Amino acid sequence: MSIALVLAALALPVVQETAIPVLVVSGANNHDWQWTAPSFEKMLEATGRFTVDITYSPGEALANAAVLGRYKVVLLDYNGPRWGEAAEKNFLAAVEGGLGVAVTHAANNAFPGWTEYEKLVGDLWRDGTGHGKFHPFDLRVLDATHPITAGLGEVKQHPDELYHNLVRADGANHRTLAVAFSSKESGGTGEDEPMILVGSYGKGRVFHTPLGHVWPGVESSRVSHEDPQFQRLIARGVEWAATGEVQAPSAGGWITLFDGTNTDAWRSYKGDSFPAKGWSVRDGALVSAKGGGGGDLVTREQFGDFEFQFEWKVTAKANSGVMYRVVELDGPTWYSGPEYQVLDNGYFDGAIDYNHSAGALYDICPADPAAQPLSKGEWNEGRIVVQGFKVAHFLNGNLVAACDFGSADGKERVAKSKFAPLTSPLQFMTNARGHIALQDHGDEVHYRAMRVRPITAGSIALFNGQDLAGWTWIGSSESKLESVWTVGADGVLACKGQPAGYIRTTADYTNYVLELDWRWDPKAGGNRNSGVLLRMIEEDGVWPKSLEAQLQDGSAGDFWVIKEFPCKTAPERTNGRNAKKTHANEKPLGEWNHYRITVDHGTVTLEVNGQVLNVATDVLEVPGKICLQSEGAPIQFKDIRLQPLP
Repeated sequence: MSIALVLAALALPVVQETAIPVLVVSGANNHDWQWTAPSFEKMLEATGRFTVDITYSPGEALANAAVLGRYKVVLLDYNGPRWGEAAEKNFLAAVEGGLGVAVTHAANNAFPGWTEYEKLVGDLWRDGTGHGKFHPFDLRVLDATHPITAGLGEVKQHPDELYHNLVRADGANHRTLAVAFSSKESGGTGEDEPMILVGSYGKGRVFHTPLGHVWPGVESSRVSHEDPQFQRLIARGVEWAATGEVQAPSAGGWITLFDGTNTDAWRSYKGDSFPAKGWSVRDGALVSAKGGGGGDLVTREQFGDFEFQFEWKVTAKANSGVMYRVVELDGPTWYSGPEYQVLDNGYFDGAIDYNHSAGALYDICPADPAAQPLSKGEWNEGRIVVQGFKVAHFLNGNLVAACDFGSADGKERVAKSKFAPLTSPLQFMTNARGHIALQDHGDEVHYRAMRVRPITAGSIALFNGQDLAGWTWIGSSESKLESVWTVGADGVLACKGQPAGYIRTTADYTNYVLELDWRWDPKAGGNRNSGVLLRMIEEDGVWPKSLEAQLQDGSAGDFWVIKEFPCKTAPERTNGRNAKKTHANEKPLGEWNHYRITVDHGTVTLEVNGQVLNVATDVLEVPGKICLQSEGAPIQFKDIRLQPLP
């Protein structure tokens, strides 16, 4: 199977061995609890760090003290009748004994007069409390050292109700980690109001946010839960309430595996601790010593689908590797996990063996000869993307090897490799999850800047291959969608290019990986031009405010800034609103090209056919539409998919 086919198939939950059990308490609320309770379940389980149960009858469920003993934390999504003496007594006793509590939105409205509950919640909706209109607003962190906020990142333009004048309960010990300004224009107080609070009740930790308003019958208000910033806050708050720590991915979904000093994320293969010899931390790098002796390292956590980024440096003729989906069976790490080859290509005395060279999928798929590592002693950038049984290896920004282990081609490659005897019973690369491993091959090799981002379930097909459901045509008043954009029997979306305009998603997206294939109609002549508009905001028009990933013939990989959309690009390649690509990597006229666009908070990375050609930083972080332009020439699209990011 070709690299292009595997790359197109990769969209960019893994459950931990020690997932945190959560009980969502719901079943009565003046808000849309029938929707919000499953929403909390979905957003927490999508992180891979939680297992979630929901009770819609807390009076009955909590009357059994053993029920609460199954959980580390309770998330309150409830504002209704009292639970009864037995349930209330059990709940308070469990929290006093160490059960964590997460209080969300209207749960702070509940139970006026139940003084112990009020002390637990801290800040309450009582007489004099209110809110202005539902609108987007920023949060301002007051304490960035707390585990919840330390990796939260900025929260910008979160759409929600903004509670004001919450009343502090007598005896409550809560403190405020973040606030939002309640503007008078929105119907607020003109003051900062608490949005993230923490406290305790006995030994139990309490996380409280008044955010998360969803009103019955008002589907547009669900955006408060759909905002990835809110989902990130809930995951971090719930984890802290349960454990006192936060190991969940920080902003952007990344988990740091090595920060230059701390080796806690690693241990010996089949061991319990970091090896006493063979591996050390030197100058901000994790170093395998010449002569070895430490054995292979593995991550303490296991990962299913993920993106792993790392930097590596080798000495002369040094050899190592990164294995993944490793399980601890009989034999070494490579018995179960495929290998990203880490190597000084000077290792080969004669011609380079690309099946075993730097970046190769060792003995399975050769590395692209056009993409060579930097010289020994220089740092290289590695990247591995694994989804299902499709893998892709990148070296210094270039796709160098890819394989679909589930395909006939992938199975044939394994059958011809050294791993053929390991497919049964050890099941080489048939494990749905496993450890990431660093190989001790007896040579001096350096690793640094290692981080992993789980790829969660929930890839979205923006184009279903049948019709344009989920898209809206914006063009001249006399033109209609079907007269400009059509879907063929082959599932290809064709644009005539006239009149000028664009189709845009009906939904807004903030952080994501967008992948699509496009090509120019072979019969198209003249000025072939189009574009993909990202984070489009404000009013529709011929040139809506957005950042454009250019599709003009010969300029694929360029950025265009439309209507002063805030961002920064490389000054040496920027002329006014246009930021040129680093180099050309476009296919000939009539062939399919592949775009992979990562919109990750303030950074947008544009890849064309597996190579990074442009990066924009300090990009305006707002939810916005995605648009495809009709700009004068026939163009075709297919396989348009989006993977949401935290």
